[in-house]
Amino acid sequence: MEQEKINLSGIKNIIFDFGQVLLNIDPQLSARAFTRLGVRDGIDFWGSRSSSEILIDLEKGAITPDDFRTSVLGKLIPGVTAQQVDDAWNALLLDLPAGRVEKLKSLGALYRVFLLSNTNQIHYDCYMERFQKEFGYGLGKLFEKLWFSHQIGLVKPDPEIFLYVLNDGGLKPEETLFIDDTLVHVEAARTVGINAWHLKPGTDICELL
Repeated sequence: MEQEKINLSGIKNIIFDFGQVLLNIDPQLSARAFTRLGVRDGIDFWGSRSSSEILIDLEKGAITPDDFRTSVLGKLIPGVTAQQVDDAWNALLLDLPAGRVEKLKSLGALYRVFLLSNTNQIHYDCYMERFQKEFGYGLGKLFEKLWFSHQIGLVKPDPEIFLYVLNDGGLKPEETLFIDDTLVHVEAARTVGINAWHLKPGTDICELL
């Protein structure tokens, strides 16, 4: 069965999510890495309300990376270092295939291209450095603007983040396409009039554009 293509009729602006749309990620790799470091007895490492709130605060930039490290170290056995926390947290970050980079370059000649990502400073520092080393230039060269949640203090799926990017980029929602692998984010973008596409698991963005 032929893969359905995205309809770009009337579209002038394309906003990409990052993780799982452009950058390959596997959160289970980080979960396993933290387990190997050793979780204190009786602690539910990710399942507690406090853990989820800390992750959201980190993505919003409401807490610092050091605040996050301190929180995580408190749940791990003694002797684990802050660097080990960073390494385990970054384990989920995989590759950004060269084919997707080339696709972004070709799209940039035809459309205004943007990036919008829920992320955090620790991940940001890691993938920015990796991209520079692998490709010889900064990730920002592929986009007109990059919006990272921890820098603007807003996270998807809050509709406010989409209103922010429309205003900051000078974009008309009816001329804008947003692509994300998380359905609730796609639905939130649609509430403010943006054309949004849900990228399903196993689908490569290069096949759709």
